Amino acid sequence: MSETDPNTYIAPALQRGLAILELFTPQRRSLSLTEIANALGIGRASAYRLVFTLEHLGYLGRIGDGKSYRLAPRSMQLGYHYLSGLDCIEVAIPFIDGLRDATQISAHMGVRDGTEVVYVYRAHSHMTLSSNIAVGYRLPAHATAMGRMLLSGLGDDAIAQLYTGVRLDRFSENTAVTLTSLIQEVAEDRQRGWTMNRSSFVSGIVAIAAAVRDHRGQVIAAINLSGPSAVMDQPATLDRLTAKVVETADAISHQLGYLPPAS
Repeated sequence: MSETDPNTYIAPALQRGLAILELFTPQRRSLSLTEIANALGIGRASAYRLVFTLEHLGYLGRIGDGKSYRLAPRSMQLGYHYLSGLDCIEVAIPFIDGLRDATQISAHMGVRDGTEVVYVYRAHSHMTLSSNIAVGYRLPAHATAMGRMLLSGLGDDAIAQLYTGVRLDRFSENTAVTLTSLIQEVAEDRQRGWTMNRSSFVSGIVAIAAAVRDHRGQVIAAINLSGPSAVMDQPATLDRLTAKVVETADAISHQLGYLPPAS
């Protein structure tokens, strides 16, 4: 008996509906019907039927003059249901909040999705200059401290395969923009057990990150402290903050059942 083509079971309308939801990003919070139709390569009539259905079900809402759309609360619920299903977040929250309280600097947790970091928790600092990255935000792994620690859970060959055909964009003079330099930096991070970025993604921002491991020893998440260099970038301060990040990541990993190998 021949195998059935998996594409036989794909529902094009559902596929397009989900594609519409994926068009919305932190950089593109609203879209017109024409923009949606053009992005999907379909006619306005087809796009309207899809958008009308999503609006009727509560996944999209109209804004302004009614000609543009944005994600509605029901779309947010899908993301929060996914995030709440990740046990590591529930375990990590009190530790990350404690890290924020002990340092007065914004602390975050992220997980890897391909070549991106997805922020899954944020403990906001009340400092005047603090991180404004929200839950659900995506950043390139190669250019961020948490991203590099998440990549440290992969071997060199796996990183090379992951980035095959992927352009490493430059965000600052400190960003790794070649596969060779990225693999070298991640290897150093892996050996050290933590990493620090000075303006690798955003100028004037320092981030310190460490990996979180599960009971199998696999890197499943990363945490960081992220704030202005004027506050963080002093030798004694960096040493203290790095120790707190590593200590917190280790505590979360321990709660998840990770036992470090005997030295």
